[in-house]
Amino acid sequence: MAESTFLWFLHQPTSVDWLKRELATRRPELRFAFSRPGLTTFKVELGYADDPPASSFARAWGRSLGRAASVPEVLALLEPMTTAPVRLHVFERDPDRPADERDAALVGTRPAALERALREAAPGRFLEGAQATDGELVFDVISAPSELPDDGLLVGWHRHDRSHGPWPGGVTHVPIPAAAPSRAWAKIEEAIRWSGMEPRVGERAVELGSAPGGASFALLERGLEVHGVDPGAMAPEVLAYRGAKGNRFFHHAMPAAEVEKRAVPRPIHWLASDINLAPMIALRYVERFVALARGTLRGAFITLKINDDGIFEALPRLMSRVERLGAREVRYTQLPSHRSEIVAMLAW
Repeated sequence: MAESTFLWFLHQPTSVDWLKRELATRRPELRFAFSRPGLTTFKVELGYADDPPASSFARAWGRSLGRAASVPEVLALLEPMTTAPVRLHVFERDPDRPADERDAALVGTRPAALERALREAAPGRFLEGAQATDGELVFDVISAPSELPDDGLLVGWHRHDRSHGPWPGGVTHVPIPAAAPSRAWAKIEEAIRWSGMEPRVGERAVELGSAPGGASFALLERGLEVHGVDPGAMAPEVLAYRGAKGNRFFHHAMPAAEVEKRAVPRPIHWLASDINLAPMIALRYVERFVALARGTLRGAFITLKINDDGIFEALPRLMSRVERLGAREVRYTQLPSHRSEIVAMLAW
């Protein structure tokens, strides 16, 4: 009988069934092993040569080294791998509640304490800083959420590339500042940080479904000129925004289908879409604005709302439409601030 190993996937607890069903189609050789809320593992043969397969619902993934209950046990699992310094990622699973509804005073305290203890116990064993770069070996240590009882640690690793977010757990939740008009601020910030695509000061962005303005506000704060398309009312602080470099917000107060071609700004460097419609409809408007951008786009962040099993079953067709938009790279993930949705991140 062939020896086996395990793969782990970090995800929203509420998305576990969709993650399992998606992987059953994409990687039928994976056999479910065990799970905790927000973390699911699968068994594969030891000779499995492919990288752990990405899932649209997994924020991070890798290979398992085993379970541990203490700092010495964690370091013992690392010892046979390499003697060279490695990138250390210590992070917690998601609890069964939206990220922005957690107690901010507790979030991340357990992994932060564990990381300090690991670094103190093994000086020079880990690289400084958390952001992984291409080709690095990343040592992953996963704990229970800080507000829940300790139930042990899962220890694993992954080789970083652009299919992974560069931060512990792919990316952690970005707390929403008091000035932000809505939680969409966190969604766009997390997508930017997970993707590694950085908008530049002075570039222009179009957001479809912009009201009341959380994502637009985040892009304005990054120095972009932002055009929001939405018949809904925008927050006063978005409408009145004036950046240090003169960047501001322009409101196209109408549905995306009604924006005349001559009213579309040129060039468009970034496109964001968080339209509160079924994705098969929302993608019509995305397709129109990508065509109107005439090859000037650098990137896009497209939210796909998945409110029921019917939309989940349609995901392969929806992804085919996204991939026909002409981007050189398309990636998907579900972010900490997401609920029943994923984001497609496109780079041109």
